[in-house]
Amino acid sequence: MNLVLLTLENCWRDLKEGDGRISMATQVAMLFFLLTLTLTSASIQSYLAHNLDQMLGSDLVLESHARLKGEDEIAFRSLAPRQSVTQLSDITLTHHEVWARVRLKRVDDAYPLQGQLQVGDTPAATQRAVSQGPKVGEIWLDSRLAIQLRTQVGDTLSVAGTKLRLGAILFHEPDRLMEGHSTALRAMVHTQSLQGESLQGSQVRTRYLVTADEGRQQAIEDWVQTALPGAKLIQKNGGQHPLASFWQRTENFLGLASVILFFMGAVALDMTNRRWLAKMRYRLAIYASFGTRTRTGMLMALGEWLIGFILSVLVASLLATLAYGLIVAQLQDHFPGLQATGHWGPALKTVGLAFLLLYALQVPSFIQLSRASLLSLIRNPTEGRYVWHRLFWSITAATKLTTAYSDNWQLTGMTLAAIAVALALMVALTWTVIRLGDLWGRRRSGLLPFAFFIMRQRLFAKSAQVLGLGLCGLLLLFTLMLMRDLGATMERHGRSHDGNLLIAQAHAGQIDALQRWAAETGSSVRTLRPFVSAQLVAVNGKTLAEHSPRPSDTMASLADPIRLSWTDTLPANNRLVGGLWWPAGTERWQQISAESEVMTDLGLSHGDTLTYQIDGKSYDFTLVASHAYQPGGSSITFWFQVPRSARAQLDAPTRYMGSMELPAPAWDALAGLWQQHPTLSLVPLRELTERFDRTLGIVTKVTSGYAAMVLLLALFVLAASVSGFSTDDRQKNGLLMSMGLNHNDCLRLNFYDWGVTALIAATGAVAGTWIAGLLIYRSQFRLSYNPDVLWVAGMVVAMVAAVCVVGYIACRQSLKVSVRDLLATST
Repeated sequence: MNLVLLTLENCWRDLKEGDGRISMATQVAMLFFLLTLTLTSASIQSYLAHNLDQMLGSDLVLESHARLKGEDEIAFRSLAPRQSVTQLSDITLTHHEVWARVRLKRVDDAYPLQGQLQVGDTPAATQRAVSQGPKVGEIWLDSRLAIQLRTQVGDTLSVAGTKLRLGAILFHEPDRLMEGHSTALRAMVHTQSLQGESLQGSQVRTRYLVTADEGRQQAIEDWVQTALPGAKLIQKNGGQHPLASFWQRTENFLGLASVILFFMGAVALDMTNRRWLAKMRYRLAIYASFGTRTRTGMLMALGEWLIGFILSVLVASLLATLAYGLIVAQLQDHFPGLQATGHWGPALKTVGLAFLLLYALQVPSFIQLSRASLLSLIRNPTEGRYVWHRLFWSITAATKLTTAYSDNWQLTGMTLAAIAVALALMVALTWTVIRLGDLWGRRRSGLLPFAFFIMRQRLFAKSAQVLGLGLCGLLLLFTLMLMRDLGATMERHGRSHDGNLLIAQAHAGQIDALQRWAAETGSSVRTLRPFVSAQLVAVNGKTLAEHSPRPSDTMASLADPIRLSWTDTLPANNRLVGGLWWPAGTERWQQISAESEVMTDLGLSHGDTLTYQIDGKSYDFTLVASHAYQPGGSSITFWFQVPRSARAQLDAPTRYMGSMELPAPAWDALAGLWQQHPTLSLVPLRELTERFDRTLGIVTKVTSGYAAMVLLLALFVLAASVSGFSTDDRQKNGLLMSMGLNHNDCLRLNFYDWGVTALIAATGAVAGTWIAGLLIYRSQFRLSYNPDVLWVAGMVVAMVAAVCVVGYIACRQSLKVSVRDLLATST
């Protein structure tokens, strides 16, 4: 019991000192981040699994952008005799002068197959369950849409000349899962209420909801893979949620973030461990003088560390629970129904992982204590080879964390490679600069040569200090630079549209009507570019998923049809990045150019064969060129472009995309245009800006939170670098003052010491940031790495100044006591 009480007393004494508090705060910050990430991820994974089981509305859903015809329809009905067919179109609904962009779902008599619809008579009414959709001649609106259009049950709405009565307010659809995280306004009609030609020109997604046993589901899956390569298949049992790839891409970034934060935390802990190790040497020496065995002393040291870890877990768990609740509240707009429930299993696994990681960082200290003799416990031996022990165990711990949290090995590998090169450069610079400085100063007098001599005597300790500060500077500099460049890129993209109305999609007849309307209202059509809807289904004979299994935003976009345009000349707002553009009038129409960022993201090369499904038919194109957007022309650009001669070979309707400029009075006349052409897709620039601002707001919250964590750990590293070497600095200052140097001389020596340390660390940080930028920007974030020299220089100056100021303040504090106290070893 006496040993337990002594261990608790020592632990409490450590926590009352600066380095003990820094170590505790660093562990709390690391555990807080990992626990918050674990709880949030577990909650979303649980939500997705439950959501898939409860909100699919069937056993299996087949989604295609073209309705099955002929033999395909017969074959599918033979495999799935019990099915319901729904069709989705994006249209604009109007009521008097009010309009809204709506996702219209057309359903048949069999809908819904499983579950029930929830409807009411007003947006605030009590919901009631119904087992069938709207009747012929009726339309149902969701509550948000009904409020926006200022309608109520019994009102009549006109869709392409067809009068429909508002029969109910729609609250819930059993197949709502298929909409993913879409927040589009929704409406529902019976498929017989609207004739096919009334929605002509709109892109229609057809969904086949099927109830079938496992045997039939497997047969359908096998048939779809060969007969419908562009279709999407989702199963209730063993299927993947539509949002799974979205969350996986999010976890890719968070996995890298956890590795970066752990590295910074490891640096701070390594520096504070020097003071902890000095204290434990002193205590073990006292214990040994009383006859205590080394094994008992080691158990007490381990007990002190365990008590500190348990306290860190308790504090971090409380903070993580609070943060978890706030994050879930923010995510409920994207994951309706998400709740902050307890996930103790994953949380305990994370605590266990954190224990192994932090223990791995502590292992070198325990090894050093266990192998020390009584004489070495009393003395303060040089660090020597134990620096490499600590580096090895730190890398081992980081590898554990990488294995547990990062599934994007390319991104993580590039980051670790940049860190490794930067560390090697910093070690080489430290040894070279200090040794050359020592050689330079041997035949010279003055404080600067003497400063190099002192640093040469503490070379291993100085190397550890440079590595810690340099790694912290590298991670901080790269994180801030990446956040800055991503934000600037999003801002440029979001504000680059010309005109104040975007023509997202229109067919030829709608363009004629649009131009007549523009002449009547004084508006002008600025840009028009033709295209056909095409879905990329294969690369070099492999399906898109087989060719590029890594999830990305590009892959998510290519899961649906994209716009394929044609031109003989390189557009004014594009520049040629690679390959050769085809000559005007060429008859070799099976050539294609791809946007360079898309090529990078998908891993495409010139000469690849791209297979597209266009209006139910397959076409092969050879990739011969790559292009990129450049400012100065229209903001309308396309990912893929083909020669003009290809248009005659493509059996598909021509659609148009462009931009318009509307005067203020013309906005009120839009409702009349949409009443005649509900499928005409026009998006006001202010609506695009609002969407962009919402997205940018979410990104800003995430990056601000992450940047705050990085800055917090950077402060811990800086504080630890001073605290961890405070004993050495106190002894050095005491010796210098005993030899006759005054306070100002000691401060100048200290400034030289910290200045050289900070400059070497900053040089390594800049080099590592440059390497990381070259490796990561293009391959992972599809950005060109063009560092702002002035911004980087400013950050380096700020970093060097911060280190020197903190070192200066610490030195002044240590000089406020007597020479006798300065020479006494602090424990």
